[in-house]
Amino acid sequence: MARFTLDLIPREKQALSLLLITSNNPISASQIFPFYYFQSELRRQCNIVFIEINIDKLLSGKPLPAMHVDLVFFQPWFDISASNLTEMLEAARSSYPYAKFAFLDSYAPVDLRLAESLDSHVDVYIKKHVFRDRVAYGKETIGDTNLGDYYGKLYSLPLTPTTFKVSTEFLDKLLVGPSFLTSNVMLPAFANAFKFNNVARHIDVHARLGGQGEGWYGRMRTHAIQAISAIPSMTVVTETGKSHSEYLRELHASKLCFSPFGFGEVCWRDYEAVMCGALLIKPEMGHVETNPNIFIPYETYIPVKWDFSDLEEKVTRYLRDDRERSRIAENAYGVLRSYVVSNGFVDHVKTVVAKAFPANSASIALTTKPIGIKQ
Repeated sequence: MARFTLDLIPREKQALSLLLITSNNPISASQIFPFYYFQSELRRQCNIVFIEINIDKLLSGKPLPAMHVDLVFFQPWFDISASNLTEMLEAARSSYPYAKFAFLDSYAPVDLRLAESLDSHVDVYIKKHVFRDRVAYGKETIGDTNLGDYYGKLYSLPLTPTTFKVSTEFLDKLLVGPSFLTSNVMLPAFANAFKFNNVARHIDVHARLGGQGEGWYGRMRTHAIQAISAIPSMTVVTETGKSHSEYLRELHASKLCFSPFGFGEVCWRDYEAVMCGALLIKPEMGHVETNPNIFIPYETYIPVKWDFSDLEEKVTRYLRDDRERSRIAENAYGVLRSYVVSNGFVDHVKTVVAKAFPANSASIALTTKPIGIKQ
């Protein structure tokens, strides 16, 4: 991926200068790639220019570039402590005292565990998926996530009660950003109208799931594999160890993709299934807000109960119904394709800028709206 340097940034007076401070891993990169993919539209519609530096520069204590910055996108990885995050943000703010700061959260769970420590350090907080009902924030869970709470109770695990304090003021800073769709594999595929029609689908269910073991996550994944493997008279693939290219080829040859939760609700597999035309079957997602939304029950995916008790019924039904299975898979594909071709990411960035600079938001052509199918 190309990187801007300071010498490549135009010095036009009215340009909005962004600094992306980023982590180097595939999950984080999926949030940064669209800045490059849509850089011409960002420049044309918003007059935005940017550079990217690795967060290791801050971690090592090296000085940040001496330049004018209007807005900083700060993207750490989840293994950095809250105290180190606040130290790095303070250092960045001292370098760019007049800039606004947007925290780019790539973490899996929907919780806002950093809210209390970061509240006074950021102006905007961007997360890939959040609780649809914001009242859920600040409530106690058994374990440190809502998923740990459910599966810990389901499997009678001795997890510690946890509460993350989230103020109303912090929730006002919260914005929902795109998820794995914007990776360097999926974004170009949807942009180029990658086709999956007329594919011979000889695999009934794709369910190559890792993570089996102990703890709520391992127990849930083991439970999921047992539930899908117990369904008779179908072809299902479950073993791990395939290369990513082999994995995607199998998805292209699959009628259904079973995608239980990971450490958070949303997984790479959800979007890969849609890209490959396999009907997504997943634990019910009504509590989650994400945009673009591919979790519309029976229109873009098939929901199952969190304990998988109706999994056999749903799988059997949609293996029999070729027409309905294709309709729902094509709906989901259309949602993501529409987001890409309508420059949905540019609209997301406009919303961040308007949130960070409310006094100037009238000058930004805001067209952001949830992308979905007509209901």
